[in-house]
Amino acid sequence: MRDPVGHTWQRITRWLHGHAPATAALIRGPAGAAAVDAVERDVGTPLPADLRAWWACTDGFPPGTVEALIPALHTPLTTAAVPAELRSRLAISSTAAQPHDAEAGRFSHGYQPAFVPISTDNCGQVLFVDLRPGPWHGCVSEWDHEQGFLDAPRWRSVAVMLADIAGALESGGPALADYTDRRRALGFTHDTRVWAAVDNAGELEWLDRLTE
Repeated sequence: MRDPVGHTWQRITRWLHGHAPATAALIRGPAGAAAVDAVERDVGTPLPADLRAWWACTDGFPPGTVEALIPALHTPLTTAAVPAELRSRLAISSTAAQPHDAEAGRFSHGYQPAFVPISTDNCGQVLFVDLRPGPWHGCVSEWDHEQGFLDAPRWRSVAVMLADIAGALESGGPALADYTDRRRALGFTHDTRVWAAVDNAGELEWLDRLTE
């Protein structure tokens, strides 16, 4: 398949149009190549091909939107918002991390220049693509504005993230199952799996099974 990310994104949007039209209606069109190149220049590190491919499908959601497209509460950022979000995180980080401090996927108390923000939960957390070197280069993790990054990566890559979302939407099964297993290997016991649901307004949400 020449464009696996594009195919996966089509699966997601097809499901949203059929089941969560309010969420589907807010998805922006593709980001221009110039906008993606501008992010790459600002970051100073080549962007993973799957991130570029995703932004070639969509330029996130309108600024200020609160839509839980990415489990469990994250709204994709626009490419225009990424550089400012990155600079803001670096400015307020409690610890001055050096560029490429440790390998990708490893804990970090300070926000790093190699952390490319791709979404926000609008409460202080962002998902970021980790561009530090190492076997987990390109993984997707969550930055906690109080604790930093002291967790397992959420997904191995942007492509895996999108495939997890598409699979959960289509099958009715959980998202974040692999992430739960990685956390357990680190000694965390909380089950982080979530299931897709649609509220009365036609918006996608992700619920812990215990609250359904």
